[in-house]
Amino acid sequence: MKKTFSSLLRNMSPTLFLSMVVLIVIGALFIYSACSLREDAVLQRLHLQHLAMGGIGLFVYFAAASANYRSIFRWRWFFYAATLALLVLVLAIGSSRMGARRWLFGIQPSELAKLAVIVVLARLYGRPGARRGIGTFLLTLVIAGVPAVLVLLQPDLGTALVIAPTIFAMLFAAKVAPRMVWGFAGTAVLAVSLVLGLLLYADRPDVTPERRTKIIRMTGLRPHQVRRLQVFLFPDRDLHGSGYNRWQSEIAVGSGGTWGKGFGRGEQYSLGYLPPSISTNDFIFSVLAEETGFAGSLMVLLLFLGLLWSGTGVAFRCQDDTGRLYCVGVMALVFSHTFVNIAMTIGMMPITGLPLPFISYGRTFLLTLMVALGLVQSVSVYGQEPEERF
Repeated sequence: MKKTFSSLLRNMSPTLFLSMVVLIVIGALFIYSACSLREDAVLQRLHLQHLAMGGIGLFVYFAAASANYRSIFRWRWFFYAATLALLVLVLAIGSSRMGARRWLFGIQPSELAKLAVIVVLARLYGRPGARRGIGTFLLTLVIAGVPAVLVLLQPDLGTALVIAPTIFAMLFAAKVAPRMVWGFAGTAVLAVSLVLGLLLYADRPDVTPERRTKIIRMTGLRPHQVRRLQVFLFPDRDLHGSGYNRWQSEIAVGSGGTWGKGFGRGEQYSLGYLPPSISTNDFIFSVLAEETGFAGSLMVLLLFLGLLWSGTGVAFRCQDDTGRLYCVGVMALVFSHTFVNIAMTIGMMPITGLPLPFISYGRTFLLTLMVALGLVQSVSVYGQEPEERF
């Protein structure tokens, strides 16, 4: 059932749209601030590229919002299969940067994989007569596990891990095999605790170097992942090596005070302590917090809260489980990225390399999120009528 343009605007969530747009503009401002003193012409144009991608994203956003999400979800398996093919191609012919093979012709298929998994699982749980027992839970592990393994091979542990809380939220909302879900979640917590415990034990002074090496191998982590966890567990160690970025990020956030140093007056990035390779994406919140202080950081958090609140409201108003569960998955993904990114910049979580939604520079990530929110708006427009009418 096609909606007129006026009806489309009337049924869309204005808070969701405005929060997204303001966050994108804030991102462009602080990407500009982080790169304004750089001599590299490419870096000086990053904020324009961010805005340009936001403009393209708005076109796709409204296109997704105007289409009936139920019709789009019919192509879910094609989208999922295409994403898996791209992930395989990345491993075969993708370009490598900073020790990871994540890019294929300028895009990151791992970002598309998150949306593909959410769409497939929303329809799997939400279709009429859907079974939500152990079989569905095991099928979920396969659907989410295959792209997660391909992403891990790049390697990109952060992206693979952020899929987990997103899927857990959808499983919880759909009430799929509750005992299995909670048992699996408990096992995951125990596994993480075991890894951290092994690293703590390996650092004891009475452990020999040979035994320390064996214990670290037992964790199954790569050397750079071990270093990141060690920096998290022992913050004051290796401040001029593996812990340097985290240390400088905490200094930037703390030095902002209540009102910040002023736009364009941040010292950590302008003096080169926060390199441009991280100050525009993974650690953009550090730049923002230093220049705007607690007040500006709080405003950004309130914008994210408004976005999450309005997206959750769309889920509650939806009349079918597919649209409702899709909104839950997208909001869980945005929340996970936001929480992990900000927590790692202030030292509360290990460095994972996850960008801050709409604010960090990242073309594929930004466009994917805007498509995802466009479909949330489609749920707001078309989800108020029962599925049987379609």
